[in-house]
Amino acid sequence: MTTSTNRYDVAIIGLGAMGSAAAWHLARRGQRVIGFDRFHPPHMMGSTHGDTRGIREAYYEGPSYVPFVRRAYELWDELSGLVGQQLFTQTGALSLGVEGASLVEGVLASAREHDIAVDYMDSSELKKRYPGVMATDDLVGVLEQRGGMIEIEPALNGQLDQAARHGAELHFDEPVDKWLPQDMDDIESPVTINTAKGTYEAERMVVTAGAWNAGLLGKLNLPLMVTRQVMFWFEPKRNPEAFEVGALPFWMWERGPQDFAYGFPNVGKGFKLGHHQPLDEVEPSGYSRELTERDESNVRYWLERTFPDVGGKLLRAETCLYTHTPDAHFLLDIHPKRPNIVVASPCSGHGFKFAPAIGEALADLSMHRKTEHDLELFRIDRFVEPLGAQTAAAD
Repeated sequence: MTTSTNRYDVAIIGLGAMGSAAAWHLARRGQRVIGFDRFHPPHMMGSTHGDTRGIREAYYEGPSYVPFVRRAYELWDELSGLVGQQLFTQTGALSLGVEGASLVEGVLASAREHDIAVDYMDSSELKKRYPGVMATDDLVGVLEQRGGMIEIEPALNGQLDQAARHGAELHFDEPVDKWLPQDMDDIESPVTINTAKGTYEAERMVVTAGAWNAGLLGKLNLPLMVTRQVMFWFEPKRNPEAFEVGALPFWMWERGPQDFAYGFPNVGKGFKLGHHQPLDEVEPSGYSRELTERDESNVRYWLERTFPDVGGKLLRAETCLYTHTPDAHFLLDIHPKRPNIVVASPCSGHGFKFAPAIGEALADLSMHRKTEHDLELFRIDRFVEPLGAQTAAAD
C-alpha cells in the first residue's frame, strides 16, 4: 500500500456516466482531480452499458427536467466534436399508452409548458405510421422529432478521455474501502480516502458510485433501492424493415402501473428492449447476472401483445442495475453534514441522457456550492433532515 503525498482538489468515487462527466468538467476547469472506480469502465457490472440509451426532450417525469436535458443535448454535441465521433442519433421518441396514461399525459404537459412540437396519434394513425406496433383501438401515441439515442460506451470513453486529457488521475479497478472522517458535523476538513492500494487526500469529494452509493454514505441512511433489470436484443421474425432506424423511433410504452418498457430500432444488433420487471431488490456485489427462463418468457409474453413480429431468435441479453429513490427523481445535492462533499444518485432508470449536464452541475456544486441548473426537485432533504434543522432540534 502506498500513501499519496499529494492533496487533490477533488476526489470522485465512481467513474460511470455521472462520475466521468464530473471529472471532465472539473478537470477542464483546472481542478486537480482523482477518480476511483471499483471496475474498469465501461463495464457490465453497473448501469452504464448496453449499447444505447434514449434521450428525449418532452420529459414525462416532469417539466422541470426539460431545461436540464436541453443543456445535455448541447454538451453531447460538444463532446461529439471533441472525440470526433457521432454520439447521438436522431430517431424521434414515441410514447405509447392509453389516453390518460401517466406517460402520455406527462409528455403532453412538458410539451405544452416548454413549447415542444409533438404529434398526437390515435390508433388508426399509429397503424399507418408504425405497422410493427400492435395498436389496439384504445392505444394513442405522442411523437417528438428531436428524440433519439446516445451511444453509451463511446460517450463514457469520451468523457473519461477528456478528463484525462485535462489532467485527471483516474484509478480503475480500485474500489474505495472507506473515507474519513464520516462522524463530524458541519466541517470542511479534507477527506481521506482508503483503498487496498493506497491512501489519498482531497479537499472535496463527489460521490457518484451508483448502486454502491448507499454503502459509501451509510450514515445518511439514504432510502436507495437497487434492482436487477434485463435488456434484450431480438431478431425480428417477420417484417424486419418495420423495426429499422427511419421506420421506428426510440419508444416507450406504458401498459399499466407495473407494465412499462422501452426500446430502440434495430441498428444491426437486433431489436433492443427493456421491460421493467417487478422491483426485486438486490445486493449490487452479489446479484445474479445470468439470464433466467422467467426473464425470457416474461419479455416474450409482453412482445406478443405489443410487437408480435419481433420475438424471433434471442440474440443477446444483459442485466443491469437500477438505483431507485422513493419518488423516482434524482438526488443531486451537497452532503447535509459535510459541505465539501457532493452526493449524486441520478437514478431510477432515466439518468444517463443527462450525464454531461449533471457533471456540469456537480462541478458547480463542488467548486461553488451553487449552480445555475435548477436542482430544487433533486434536494437531499427530501430524505435526510438538513443540518440546520438537526442543530435546532438539538438546542
